[in-house]
Amino acid sequence: MGQCDEQIKFDVEIGSPLYRWGVNINHEKGGVNLNHNILLDIRNVSKSFGTTQALKDISIQIKPGMIHSLLGRNGAGKSTLVNIIAGVYPQTGGEIFFEGQNIQNLNIFNRQKLGIRLVPQHENSFPDLTVAENIFVGMLPKAKAGLIDWKTMNETAKKELVEYGLNIEPTEMVRNLSSIDARKLNIIRAMHGGAKLIILDEPTTALTNKERNELFAFIRNLKEEGTAFIFISHYLGEVRELSDEITVLRDGCMYPVENPKEATEDHLSRLVAGEEVQLARRKRKTEYADQDKLFECRNLTGKCLKNVSMDLYRGEILGIVGFPGSGAREMCRTLFGVNKLDGGEILYQGKRLRIKSPKDAIRNGVAYISFDRHREGLIPQFTVNFNIGMSILRSKLKYPFDFINLKKERGISEDYRETLKIKCNSINDLISSLSGGNQQKVVVSRSLASDPQLLILDEPTIGIDIKSREEIISSVNDMTRAGMSAIYYTNDYEELLRVADRLIFFKDSKIVAQVENKDLNIVGVTEIRDQVKGAQ
Repeated sequence: MGQCDEQIKFDVEIGSPLYRWGVNINHEKGGVNLNHNILLDIRNVSKSFGTTQALKDISIQIKPGMIHSLLGRNGAGKSTLVNIIAGVYPQTGGEIFFEGQNIQNLNIFNRQKLGIRLVPQHENSFPDLTVAENIFVGMLPKAKAGLIDWKTMNETAKKELVEYGLNIEPTEMVRNLSSIDARKLNIIRAMHGGAKLIILDEPTTALTNKERNELFAFIRNLKEEGTAFIFISHYLGEVRELSDEITVLRDGCMYPVENPKEATEDHLSRLVAGEEVQLARRKRKTEYADQDKLFECRNLTGKCLKNVSMDLYRGEILGIVGFPGSGAREMCRTLFGVNKLDGGEILYQGKRLRIKSPKDAIRNGVAYISFDRHREGLIPQFTVNFNIGMSILRSKLKYPFDFINLKKERGISEDYRETLKIKCNSINDLISSLSGGNQQKVVVSRSLASDPQLLILDEPTIGIDIKSREEIISSVNDMTRAGMSAIYYTNDYEELLRVADRLIFFKDSKIVAQVENKDLNIVGVTEIRDQVKGAQ
């Protein structure tokens, strides 16, 4: 049988992207032919903010059914580019065409009508509305009397949920959804609005490996139907796995990646950083580890914790492994006083600590870096200087009569700015003006400024670029060599193996294994972790 291409039209419902395109179908191989029909055509786009040039002559073409990934350090221009594509703000120079139409003068709402949808990194659903209401937000069906047609909305939503393979009820409140179902719902909402191009900004943040694979299968199914994606991620492995094409942005300039499937992670990391990036590897062990027991936990009971006991040695980095709900994250948050401790005791150098709140934890030398820096780590309306110094206002910066030593505060902030290479014009810049990686460096700086005996890191490198990640890890290593201990929780097992001296594994709210990090690899970690029954 020879290859036969023909131009056809599909009679399908809204929500299936093929209905809008007369696309070539290859009857011999099946699927969408990507050899024509440029969907998005970016030509020499530039963007300046005052005297700062954020983008310089960016040119990219994306076809239907293509996944085009953007890589780059925080502040490299990725967010600027996708915001220009989505219509959040205009470009300074160049042109953008969508299906052959120049869209320069179209605002974000008109671009959404054309089929350009941005699914941002941070949750943009409405948690106190139902699944159906979230899908139809802004497009609620009306009955004859002008009232909302709830029956039609729920029935249509159910049909779309089934079509896209999401097994949830349309009347379920969004706040009750799992992370993976919430991500899928955001994409379904985009498809309901007629999306032809979906921009996904860090969609795998805080997902387990199984959830990540499930999301990728979901994306691939939509790709096969003709939906195009712009995919932004700092995880080089998943970019290589998913992408048809890859563009690296660095200092506002573009560097297309040839043969993306053959590109190694080392090659991509060099393109992203513009230099060789030395991955921080911990030299086991410090002079303190295994000799001086710093913290002891005895029979801790609380949220997702059942009689948990463990020891932590001075200068040790203890890695924690466990699926959501296993007790791993809950252990971190209980030690910092976020979660209530119902029973058991925490000892510091043999002395019992009373930790009922984060304030108690800080007073006892415990610091915590949350997995959600935007909700629990930053005060966006304040400066870099204030965000670094806020944890030591009383302990280090207080004058008599509650005055603050502003000179000392600035000195400490400048020291951490230099040590962690925080990229900002001044420590008086608003924290909200910094890139994600630099914001996280500020969060780390604030924790280290309090000179903690125990630093708890909960997914500390989520959503930040490779160079910022290594700078943060190196700083933690330096502090542990000086005697601080650390608990490190992450779902990035490669990172965990480079960082931790010892690993503990959580299952069903209990510690089920403790392993020295000697000759251990990702396969070994995964095998132990997957002993968790019913792991999601």
